[in-house]
Amino acid sequence: MIAVAAAIYLFDCVVLLERGQALWTKSAMSFGSLHYQVRGRAVALLNPLAPFMPTLRTAPLFAPASGVDAAVALKALAPLASLGLLQLALVLVALPICLYRAPGWPFFAALVLAYLNALLMLTLIAWRFGRSGMPRRPLIALGFGWLACLPLSINSVRKAGLAFDIGSDASKQIESLSGNARERARADLAAQIGEAMVDLEEGDERRLALARMKGELEASDGRL
Repeated sequence: MIAVAAAIYLFDCVVLLERGQALWTKSAMSFGSLHYQVRGRAVALLNPLAPFMPTLRTAPLFAPASGVDAAVALKALAPLASLGLLQLALVLVALPICLYRAPGWPFFAALVLAYLNALLMLTLIAWRFGRSGMPRRPLIALGFGWLACLPLSINSVRKAGLAFDIGSDASKQIESLSGNARERARADLAAQIGEAMVDLEEGDERRLALARMKGELEASDGRL
């Protein structure tokens, strides 16, 4: 049972990204693997040890803006970080310990607390999204999954942020990073763009636009 719960949680940490699309946190950016793809999309893995860290997804390159501001979304989710950490401790630590050491009332109490915490996170996320003017419709399906399968609720904070794309693409969101994190993100984005260009014909306007973007990234970082 513990292995199944852990496997469900790890599977929920897998995210598929378009080429040039990125997972963004306040201090880092991840573009997924260059070599592993599913249905033409790059495979990225959320840090299994940090479900409390709000994570957003940049818009695909050249996609219409979603209208969701990254700073607003981050501000809405940040206060729930402690509840996300608590859910990780309840589901993957407290429940397994109680199951084997105290399978009676202690296990039942931990189970009830885990469900109440999942419901509290869903309620608070919906409330804060509403106050911030962010879309709440994706929370219907997500919330059902969190309550129907507790291991999925561990990722509540991150999956709520990944339910939509923010209004800026990776080339713009990189500027919010600093130091080595910005340099690594530029290098990773340039590599992703190079992969995307391979799939496009020479005269394709998207290929030309990607080439210009890659040139700008290389010009802004002499090490690329």
